[in-house]
Amino acid sequence: MWSISLAFSQNKNVDSLQLEKIAFFFPALKEIEQKLDLNAPMIKESMELLNEADSRKTIADSAKGFTASLNIGSHSIHEDRPGQGYSQSYRTIASISAKKPLYHWGALGAKSKIAELSRELAVQKSDSIKSNLIIRMKSDFMQLLYLNYKLLLEKETLKFSEENEAKLIEKKELGLGTELEVSEATIRKLEHSILIAETERILQLEKSYFQFETGYYKAVDLSIPDNFIQLCRNHEFGKNLPQLITSHSSEEVEKLKNLIQTEKEQIKIAEASLKPKLNLIAGIYQDQIDLPNNPDSVRRNNLLAGIEANWNLWDSSRSKAEKSLALSHKRTFEIQLESSIRELRLKIKNLQSQLNNLANQINLSRKLASTAKNRFEKSQIEFNENQITINDLLSSRLILTEAELGLFKSVFTYLQLKLEYEMTIKFPNS
Repeated sequence: MWSISLAFSQNKNVDSLQLEKIAFFFPALKEIEQKLDLNAPMIKESMELLNEADSRKTIADSAKGFTASLNIGSHSIHEDRPGQGYSQSYRTIASISAKKPLYHWGALGAKSKIAELSRELAVQKSDSIKSNLIIRMKSDFMQLLYLNYKLLLEKETLKFSEENEAKLIEKKELGLGTELEVSEATIRKLEHSILIAETERILQLEKSYFQFETGYYKAVDLSIPDNFIQLCRNHEFGKNLPQLITSHSSEEVEKLKNLIQTEKEQIKIAEASLKPKLNLIAGIYQDQIDLPNNPDSVRRNNLLAGIEANWNLWDSSRSKAEKSLALSHKRTFEIQLESSIRELRLKIKNLQSQLNNLANQINLSRKLASTAKNRFEKSQIEFNENQITINDLLSSRLILTEAELGLFKSVFTYLQLKLEYEMTIKFPNS
């Protein structure tokens, strides 16, 4: 049964928006959320996406910087010089060279920009994984609360069935009852025992999944506090929905914007493919030449510095096809972007509509629970006066249990949808 030991007026000074956040009533959720980065397997995996993107960015940026190389070679040379006889000598040749791109028509900058966009996409994906995990974690936690409360009510119903069975056995022994009534009471008791065993099984399974996804294995109190019960009984849900003030976005919208910009950079790369590229080059190298009219050789040290030009004149239409492919991708993503924005608007509108509908369901569930409670109280009186059977009494008790569970289920469903709604309209700063 509901506990009414605390008055709902205790929450009057609390922000109404805070009251509709499940973590306000269950502080353990805050600790679980704070430790998701350290414990949750999915978030640990998503962090590697950032490391991968950082590496790709470094690779792309390095193409714009200096490259240096060192070559050392040692050779044994056997020469047959006409008129000078057979000569053999050893030579060691060394060279150091450096190169830096000077002007590539924006192609290298475009590759670096693509890597940067890829990193932004990895950050968005990582944030989205965490946001979705938070929503699922809180939703799963509410499911655990519901199952635990359901188990509590089922145990109370079982206790009630056992008490009634004992009363019927006593009445039978006094000659005031029948064996059939006792058998029916025993059947109801066994049915409730089976329901309890099934609820316990599901609860334990859901706990295991919750622990695995969050990486949080400490014991969590699943008892429902009185102030949350009072919230379910009295709070006006749907009156303080946060409104969308600025433009809205989503993971899919931001991803498509990113992909459009990436294809723009791919177009730059394709256009630069058949244009001349300029590079700064410099080097120091050694060589060896023969002296005129002398069988001996002399080793020289040479310094080289200048500008190198590379020009691919023809690539069998490859760059033209790459540009056409990038343009096609870009147009496809732009069409998808328009569709995603419309879909996002529709999603927000539908979430608002569902929340308002659930607020009405909660009000109806309250009335149903109140009516079921009055009916059960009257059924108890009528049963004690032998006006109804044990089946009628148990039926009214089950109706009350289902009504109470229905109210909690409606509230939990509302809070789950509102969490999703808030995450949607606040993306990516949720």
